[in-house]
Amino acid sequence: MGVFGRGVRVPPVSLEGLKWGALALMVVDHLALLLFPGEVWPRLPGRVVFPALLTLMAWHLHRGVDPGKYASRLLPFALLAQGGYALVFDTPWFWPLNVLFAFLSGVWMVQGKIFPGVLLSLMTEFPLGGPALHFLSRGQLFWGAVMAGGASWLMGWPLWVALGVFLLTLFLWTVVAQGFPGRRVPWWWAYLFYPLHLWILGGLKWLGVFSR
Repeated sequence: MGVFGRGVRVPPVSLEGLKWGALALMVVDHLALLLFPGEVWPRLPGRVVFPALLTLMAWHLHRGVDPGKYASRLLPFALLAQGGYALVFDTPWFWPLNVLFAFLSGVWMVQGKIFPGVLLSLMTEFPLGGPALHFLSRGQLFWGAVMAGGASWLMGWPLWVALGVFLLTLFLWTVVAQGFPGRRVPWWWAYLFYPLHLWILGGLKWLGVFSR
């Protein structure tokens, strides 16, 4: 059931399509970062990405998917992505950690590893991303959305963007809850896509393609 009441329904969407749509929008967001550094408006569509992927993973955990499966998949790809992330965002190689570590921290919390999960989450680009996943997976939608919006605010986005992320997280939970699986592809495609696109964009940036 959605969070906006029994009478509110949205057309069912493919969860696989939602995931790949979010990944495509992520590439657009990172291109906007490289092409229009310091600009807010070109990157606003990208604020959909984190809530979409967050609610998808949280919904599967909420429905009983083994968190150990997510933990074993997230860690190697998070490590693989970190160098490319540092190149794209022009950060030290080990701070902050990329979003896959934020998801991993939430999975740890679902597994009962609360302190390590919170600590890892605070080291990522989404400092409250782990608690957001944890709360959503337990069905505590309000607090999960608060954490998602708070993570955006701590990242430096304006308060109105954080509020939008809060509302979007609640809405996307309704979308995911009423969705259907859709045509599946091998699970590792999406996990590999994240580090691969970062290394490609980071390499192009290093070569000066995005220099002004």
